[in-house]
Amino acid sequence: MKINVKCFASLSNDDTCRHDQPISITLGEDNATIGNLIDHVRVPEKEIATVFVNGRRVGRDGRLADGDRVAFVPAVGGM
Repeated sequence: MKINVKCFASLSNDDTCRHDQPISITLGEDNATIGNLIDHVRVPEKEIATVFVNGRRVGRDGRLADGDRVAFVPAVGGM
């Protein structure tokens, strides 16, 4: 199954997860969870504040379906 992924701000990297365009990732049906996707794109989980799937907030155990759009968002602080 194909999942479209974006990483915002400090989570973005040129190899596995970008902020300017979604990257298409292929996952098997049996391991289609947010946790496995985090491992796949090699983003430090402790730096992720929020995960959105198709515009809805989900947790690490959230299941994914073919064509889902996932966004990883870091914590953003003020001064």
